[in-house]
Amino acid sequence: NPIEQEGTYPLPQAQLDRFLLKVYIDYPDMDEELLMVKQITSDSVADKLDVSSIQEVLKPEEIISLQRYTSTLGVDEQIVAYAVNIVRTTRDWSGIETGSGPRGSIALLRAGRANAVLSGRRFVTPDDIKAVAPAVLRHRIKLSADLEIEGYRADDVLKDILSNVQAPRV
Repeated sequence: NPIEQEGTYPLPQAQLDRFLLKVYIDYPDMDEELLMVKQITSDSVADKLDVSSIQEVLKPEEIISLQRYTSTLGVDEQIVAYAVNIVRTTRDWSGIETGSGPRGSIALLRAGRANAVLSGRRFVTPDDIKAVAPAVLRHRIKLSADLEIEGYRADDVLKDILSNVQAPRV
């Protein structure tokens, strides 16, 4: 909400780097927004959303167990090198003023593991790394002023990087 951002300042790059992902959540489309407004305003007081019908999917201890399992997922050395190569490429890519640091490589591997688990696999593929790379790296790179003026976004540049860094054939 732009109104609530008044008096706030963007986080420094060193603090942004500590977030695992930067996920974009756009406004709902017309039908979704209509449904949301109807649900919230029907038989409710103020902004209280009735959550009584929401069912628990996982218990907290199951989440911790899933996190432990994900952290032990096997990752081939070539996949680790691929993730590091992507991150290192952001440091030398034309149009990127500041590339990602080693935390980006770590986050890329962690998120890649999570993507593999969510896909029902016990191993990480290059596609897992590619799938999570934009969310992992978009807040870890700073585009040059020239690219920003031309309307480029971090995702545009990351797409180019992902198409140019050779994926291993595991």
